[in-house]
Amino acid sequence: MEDITHREIYDRLVEVESKVDKLDEKTDAVVNAFEAATGAFVVLEFLGKLAKPLLWIAGLSAAAVAAFENIKFR
Repeated sequence: MEDITHREIYDRLVEVESKVDKLDEKTDAVVNAFEAATGAFVVLEFLGKLAKPLLWIAGLSAAAVAAFENIKFR
């Protein structure tokens, strides 16, 4: 087995630390993107809840107008 010096171990450790730091920076960007997406999903959920009653109102209004037009032109 080959003898490894303390200096070689230190150099490898510094290299690993550098790689971990780079990975941490990239991970931070991904985490920030997911946090931003979470806010967007909250807004989309609110819009979805708001859209359903508005579609019902629009549908009923269109049905009332169609019924009125049908009665008016007979």
